Amino acid sequence: MEDRRRPRVSKACDACGRRKVRCNGQQRCQQCEHLGLVCTYTDNRLARSRKHALRRGEIISKHRIKSSSKPLLAPALSSVSTSYFESLVPEYMHFVYPFNPIMTDDELQDAISKMDSDGENAAFVYAFAAATIDLTQSNHPTSSASTQITQLVNQSIKTQPPMLLGFRPSILRTMTNIFIQMCFMSLGQYDLGFIYLREAIAMIHLLRIEDKTVLGRLHPTERARRQRLYWLCFIHERFMSVVHFSPATLSPHASFPEVDPNLPPGISQGWTQVIKTFLLLEPTFINLWIGDRSQVSAKWVEQKHRELDDARWELEVSMLSETQQADLVITRQWMRTLLWQMAMSNWLLSSRAPCPSLSLELPLRLSSQLRQFLTKISQNTIRVHGSSILNKLLEIINTIADVVIHLPQATLEQTTSRIGDIVFMKSVVFSFHNLQQMSRDILVEKFCLIRDRFPGIEAACQLTV
Repeated sequence: MEDRRRPRVSKACDACGRRKVRCNGQQRCQQCEHLGLVCTYTDNRLARSRKHALRRGEIISKHRIKSSSKPLLAPALSSVSTSYFESLVPEYMHFVYPFNPIMTDDELQDAISKMDSDGENAAFVYAFAAATIDLTQSNHPTSSASTQITQLVNQSIKTQPPMLLGFRPSILRTMTNIFIQMCFMSLGQYDLGFIYLREAIAMIHLLRIEDKTVLGRLHPTERARRQRLYWLCFIHERFMSVVHFSPATLSPHASFPEVDPNLPPGISQGWTQVIKTFLLLEPTFINLWIGDRSQVSAKWVEQKHRELDDARWELEVSMLSETQQADLVITRQWMRTLLWQMAMSNWLLSSRAPCPSLSLELPLRLSSQLRQFLTKISQNTIRVHGSSILNKLLEIINTIADVVIHLPQATLEQTTSRIGDIVFMKSVVFSFHNLQQMSRDILVEKFCLIRDRFPGIEAACQLTV
């Protein structure tokens, strides 16, 4: 009977031989094709011996560097070892995981160990590293962080396997897209961020996370994690709808995430508060923001203002960590600012309005409240939230500046206090390394107008220093 077994390959290519993996002996072999390596065959027995074999990962880096005259990573990153990514895990768990509680440290370590042989794991590792650097190095006012983030994101995209026949969605790929989206937002690439967020949303639909029957068959811990993943996409999409003026497609999940004994209580409580906050950006709010604001009514504005002024919420948030409080308090003030802008668009504001939400001076009161809160916390607890918190602060400070410029002049004491709030907000916003030049220029132009209008106020002169 004819032997139909695959013929044994007499010699592996250099890359497969060094890594001690199976090679099909073709030119170019399957392994090298998959990982984008140079596929060569030599007779150098010393180079192919186990004694002189390189560690897993080093050969991939070596061959990838040779495969192009323009390395995918800059020299500082081109020979990154797994130990570099492992060193980022503690910072990820401290700064990233509490607000993206999906992939644990054990899962990160597992992905790092597989990145040399699996493209999906490698893409995730590069994306998690980029997101971690973005949030933990946001207090460095240099271009080095942005350059490093860009290189890691590009590597993640190039490494991620294409969606071909037989493709299966995964939580890993969904989180890769979320991290890429976060980084593109930080780099000011909103259109690209929107694309990768939509792909993440497509993944959660394919995973059928909104299907109670499918979720019911899962272990409680995995079920809770997938519920959190759904809400994570929901939150990111609602935020993107506001800053990118794009429609929201996800409805709220049928329930809040179930209790997960593996998730620290503090993270769980904070995460629930974030969900509750973004539920306030319901379809009517989003549609009025990106659509016809002539439909904004005083009754609706007053109702939303009452929802945002929740005494119980303030009590619950006060028990969270400083970092969680910074995110939630700034987000609420941002939402109040958006609400005020919509009311202004439909000429609903007045200097003698019976409801605070319809007062022309509301942003000035919000800025005073926000300054009082921010002076009590570390500035780094603000910056670690990255571009999302920066966008919110920009919306707030631009609105405050407009009110100071255009409102009738108040007393000297009131005006000095208001400009002092802007000076403080400027110091916070300008400390972000990823503040885009256009946003900076818009603010500087407004600061110059304030300085010129109030030349006798010392704080106004500080705005343009």
